Amino acid sequence: MTILLADAEAFLAPVLHREATFKTRGQSVIERIASSNLDILQDSGKLRGIIIRKALALLLNIHHQLEGSQDAALRDEVLYNSGNRRIVDALLDLISLEGIYPNLLPGVGVPIQRRVKSVLRNGTISRVAQTEDKLDQDRDLLLYIVTELDKLMISNGRGLYSAFVERTLVDLIAARAQFAYSPDVNLSSQSYATALEALLNETSSSTLFPILTSLLHPATPSWLTAHISKSLSLLPLRPDGVACTISFIASTAPQNMDQEQTTSGIVLSMEVLNRTSKLLSSIPSSMTSEEYFTALRPQLYALLEEDSTTMQRAAAYVIGNGILGRKIYGAPGKPGWNIFVQPILECLMPKFPPSEQSSYDDIRTPEEILSTSDDLRLALQRLAALTLLYPNPGLVKRMITPILLPLWSMMCHFNDLTPANTMYTRISQILSTYFRVSAGADSLIRLSDQLLWDGGDEYEIIRSLSGSIEIRSRSHESSQANDGTALIDQINVRVELFIELLKDGASGADTATVFLHVMEKWLLGSRSDQVHSTIGPAAAFMVDPVKKLIYAKITQEMLHRNKDDISAHPDSILAIIQQVLLVFLNGGREEEMGREKSHQLSISSMGSILKPEGVLEPRSLDQDDSTELVSISMGLLNALLSSMDAQFEKSTVSILGALQESISTLVRHESLPQSLIITAISTSNLISTILLLPTSSSLKTQTLSPHASALASQTTALQNLTSPLPPVRAEGLAALTSLITAASPVLDIPSTTVLLTSLLQDDEEFVYLAAIKALAELARRHPRTVIRMLIERYTDKEEDTSLDVRLRIGEALQTIITILRTALTREAAELLGDSLVSLASRRGRRPKAAEVKRKIKLVEEMQTKEAQEAWGGEVPKLDEDEVEGKETTRIANVLSGWEDQDGEEDVRIRTSALSILGVAIETNIAGLGSAFLSGSIDLAIAILKIETAPEKAILRRAAALLLMSVARALDKAEEEGQPLGFEFVGEGLGEVSEVLGYLRDMENDEIVKGHEGEVIEGLARWRAKKLLSMRGGGDGGIRFGLDGGLKGLNVNLDKNDRPRPRIEEIE
Repeated sequence: MTILLADAEAFLAPVLHREATFKTRGQSVIERIASSNLDILQDSGKLRGIIIRKALALLLNIHHQLEGSQDAALRDEVLYNSGNRRIVDALLDLISLEGIYPNLLPGVGVPIQRRVKSVLRNGTISRVAQTEDKLDQDRDLLLYIVTELDKLMISNGRGLYSAFVERTLVDLIAARAQFAYSPDVNLSSQSYATALEALLNETSSSTLFPILTSLLHPATPSWLTAHISKSLSLLPLRPDGVACTISFIASTAPQNMDQEQTTSGIVLSMEVLNRTSKLLSSIPSSMTSEEYFTALRPQLYALLEEDSTTMQRAAAYVIGNGILGRKIYGAPGKPGWNIFVQPILECLMPKFPPSEQSSYDDIRTPEEILSTSDDLRLALQRLAALTLLYPNPGLVKRMITPILLPLWSMMCHFNDLTPANTMYTRISQILSTYFRVSAGADSLIRLSDQLLWDGGDEYEIIRSLSGSIEIRSRSHESSQANDGTALIDQINVRVELFIELLKDGASGADTATVFLHVMEKWLLGSRSDQVHSTIGPAAAFMVDPVKKLIYAKITQEMLHRNKDDISAHPDSILAIIQQVLLVFLNGGREEEMGREKSHQLSISSMGSILKPEGVLEPRSLDQDDSTELVSISMGLLNALLSSMDAQFEKSTVSILGALQESISTLVRHESLPQSLIITAISTSNLISTILLLPTSSSLKTQTLSPHASALASQTTALQNLTSPLPPVRAEGLAALTSLITAASPVLDIPSTTVLLTSLLQDDEEFVYLAAIKALAELARRHPRTVIRMLIERYTDKEEDTSLDVRLRIGEALQTIITILRTALTREAAELLGDSLVSLASRRGRRPKAAEVKRKIKLVEEMQTKEAQEAWGGEVPKLDEDEVEGKETTRIANVLSGWEDQDGEEDVRIRTSALSILGVAIETNIAGLGSAFLSGSIDLAIAILKIETAPEKAILRRAAALLLMSVARALDKAEEEGQPLGFEFVGEGLGEVSEVLGYLRDMENDEIVKGHEGEVIEGLARWRAKKLLSMRGGGDGGIRFGLDGGLKGLNVNLDKNDRPRPRIEEIE
């Protein structure tokens, strides 16, 4: 190996070593190499081919010897020793730049300036073939190079494979593509296309993504673009294609330095998710959507099942947004729905009507088990990822509604196993999210009507002998024992779980609607609804008494836990109470209540529905039962009337009048106990008081009713904002923004501002952007209060706000300024201007941060000193490349320069303040005043003069942009004829231009130089316009200040003031 490397080094000496290049100055790379290899000079006509062939021979000799060796040290010596690796890289660069590049058609291959930098001394600038004649002349050489380099690809990663992939593989693919797809008939061949396809198949997906992407650029020929694009579109279909696609897009996206990376090193911003979703949901032209989605499904499902939340989120976004979010693919019955959603639904509900394309072969078995516990776990994991990680209420509703009852039954079964069961938690989160963001009261009512649901007609959800939950075919021959005691326990558990779902997922209005439904079913029975819902063959023994027991339990629990929500909607409840009283007062067991004899229940008689054998038996209604129903109704009525949240509208007052008549009759009823009579009298007096004050009631309706509705909306919004689920928090922000837009009086402006400001710390981009929008809407109506509070957090005098939050507050301020425009004046403008100028200058001090940094520095110095003592001198920097070390040091210096030094403000927050100043000046220069404008200009010039350090470049750029904003604002005001209320002295502008010209000559940052030049030009234009008094859209043109008449002459330049000609009749 040493001899081979020495031969290669001698061969490359003229282009590899510095001293050799001076002897051959002015010669090409080929000529330099030939000058030191005398045997090559014998045939100068084929000089390039001889040199390239010899380079290939040297390269392959090294490769074959390294490939056949089992010595790992030898491999490291060749590939990781800098001198030896430089020889290998030089051979590869020589072959690519002098052998392949000159023979490629225009536009084929990576542009030379974007290729990896050559190690050949003094560089190499190869010329790509400009004509096909040149290509024909060197075709044999190019074909020979391609054939020889193919030997490196079949080494299975051994030998020089890694170095070849890094530097030359892209050139080999370009050459192969040219042979395979060139429109020249002499070059194109099926065998070449097959060879290229084999080459691509042998290359890993992670390697092909950057290579194929680099081959697509504006100069790429159309015939090559089509084939490369097709190969790129098929890469996601490889076994690891989806994961590689996500990683590649994330690696090419701009990285935010303040953004936290995941454990996998991938940062998934919304931009990355959108690009990934768009790419993976694009159907290749060579496939149908069914074929493409079917090929993608195993990979996306596998990512949904990973423990990595990053990949789970990406896969969920691709499925939810890119595929199911598009009607053409994601609507029920469409290819995307059939392939990604239908299998999950069929697993959780086996008899769900399948579509033609759906299949879930790994779930169904020929025996009675339709879905095993493992199948259910996988399906629930996939469903949870799609519903919880992707904030799409429409998608959640479409997926969960068909399988609501199976999910409910499974959650109850998993709760029986252990309350902390992972599957129970997962289903609970799915249902809570569904009821919170997608479902309405109808789904909750459906659940309350079928609380004991355990399966369909042909299957059941049961617990196996091993204790796991699975779905089996229902056995119609076997009957379940009618164990009444176990049934009561089951009802209690399920009612408790139902109430928890109401608490976590239902709004106040939905809760009230559910309460009305169960209360009506309980108190009025079949009068309210003659339709009887079935609950499955296994529960066929359950008749109305059991269902009424369920309704009674739900009503009782909701009265204890949801009183506020219930009392906010009194009309329907009062109507039900009125019906209960009428049934009792009509004395009609034979008329009104006779039809309920076989199945009327009360809370006190729940225990007596069980006979000693534990068998359910219908029973008739006795006097105690009907009296207790009246007592419950009166108690509920009193709670509604005495509640501060009760709303008495006209319809409510009408119902109360009818109720008072019924109560007056009830007081005289002989069978009522004394306690109930006293309650009835008290209730009647309370109703009389309300009915005697119709004007107050009307006023109360006008003032309290909208307030109560707004309060309910505000309460729901605040509850949603505390949710750990991003889509729920976004829903809460939307509701709060609606209240702000409606100028609701229930909002406390300072508290709302503090709340929205705290939401700027949210990790989810779509949440904190919505908070900025809400702050801007609030500032539109209360600019002084909102701006004052935001400025206090932005300046952060207490030093208790992070840099990221302060920058987001700055973004909110900028949005507010843009919205307020000319309304930003007086106190708000003065406070904003003074604070921003102070913050952008060097007056901002942060003593707490300085003290913390001083302590950290002391600790680091102590640690360095201890390490030096342990090493006996300076601590060596191990495994650090010199170039990478310098780059890392440079970046660290810039970051250190940005952070607060000696208690000063961070450069980034100062830059943000300057940007906001510029927006404020451009938006409303007249409202800010001359003092503010003068101070801003002085501040910008001072920054350009003083802050000259390299790490302060972003600050100088912002200062130059601030001056540019001043120039644009002045020019705009001059064009529009807007009175500024102050004058800007021309000589002062000249001084500013002179200072900027001097600073531009001294500036070392090209961007700042460009900005300063534009400012100078802008100020010059404004001075010229000011001098010539030009007005956009006027008719006077250049006036030269000749306004009014000319002294000594009866001439008026104002055409509009000239007398109009008159026609007089003369005799």
